[in-house]
Amino acid sequence: MSSTGQAGPSAGQRGIRWLLLACLSLCTTVAVADGDSGLFDGDFFAAGGRVVLDQPVAGDVLLAGATVENDASISGDASMAGARVSVRATVGEDLYAAAGELKVDALVGGSARLAGGRVIIRPESRIDGGTAIAGSTVRAQGRFGRYLNIAGTEVSLGGRVDGDVHVYAGRLTVLPGTRIDGVLHYRVEGRVELPDDLEVRGGIEADGETAAPGWLTAAWRSVSWAWIGGLLLVGLLLTRVFTGFLRRSIAVLELRPVPAMAAGLLVLCGVPVLGVLLAITLAGLPLALLLVLAYAAMLVVAYVIGALFLGDRLLGWLRRGRPADTAWRLLALVLVLLALALLASVPWLGKLLRLVVVLLGLGSIVLVQRAGPWRGNGPSAVPVGS
Repeated sequence: MSSTGQAGPSAGQRGIRWLLLACLSLCTTVAVADGDSGLFDGDFFAAGGRVVLDQPVAGDVLLAGATVENDASISGDASMAGARVSVRATVGEDLYAAAGELKVDALVGGSARLAGGRVIIRPESRIDGGTAIAGSTVRAQGRFGRYLNIAGTEVSLGGRVDGDVHVYAGRLTVLPGTRIDGVLHYRVEGRVELPDDLEVRGGIEADGETAAPGWLTAAWRSVSWAWIGGLLLVGLLLTRVFTGFLRRSIAVLELRPVPAMAAGLLVLCGVPVLGVLLAITLAGLPLALLLVLAYAAMLVVAYVIGALFLGDRLLGWLRRGRPADTAWRLLALVLVLLALALLASVPWLGKLLRLVVVLLGLGSIVLVQRAGPWRGNGPSAVPVGS
């Protein structure tokens, strides 16, 4: 990885893969001692309640735990996840970190991708490549390389940036003495106070200082159309290719919705636990990766099945039992997905509705597979049509 911070495809994919493994390991309370048992082809893996790296590593590093502390240099990439993560030593290449509270006081030779509830980059830090940060509270100081992108609720910015800065925030504070060699571009919901000694060589671009949007406007802006499009594609495959499986899944939900949700809850909670148990054995890491990928795919399919079930109920009410073809079902699916996306911004209610939809879908998959997904004497049609 070069010091320019422009990560190649293989490096980015490796970082994403390792963060997935880190997320699997967050719940474990079994400590893994630092030593040869954590080494694999020069790379170091550790997961536990409290994980401390105090010996230099020549390769890449994956650390996951309730508390993660990095006190020794890492020559390759570093991926870290936990409730509290502290990076206090040099990272030779790219840094990927996610935590409830993330603190960086280190030199990073490549790029940095950081996320957390509270992200703090101390003034003594230096990140040679590009930096992207997402968090509720972000305090970014130090020396940054090619670019600095920040998204957060409360953002404070200081230090020096060699390239452009893009900030999207509810509140932005630019600290005295800040120097930006590129463009400062920001979009905030309120006013921004800029210090008199701020140096911005590329100029300042403000998208507008507007009042906070209303609930519906904010919810509409938060809708991910690419995500809805992907879910719609999954729905199309289910309705056109896997028609038998979908028909039986919907029939199960009509006849046994409560047992289906109970089965879905068991799968939702049980699979991550199994993944953690596999991941902390080190030898089971490849199997854990396959499990988490299959689990993620199953959650997407389950969400679409649950949404299709609700869409069929909507069609049954609107069309009074008249048959509905695939086009009608996909239209109803879009309406349900949009409604769920808009309600996601409502505290508690949005998350609860999405959880119910996922549990319905997961439970139907489990019960259909238990009975035999492609055979049996169950109902063969949904009330709104096939």
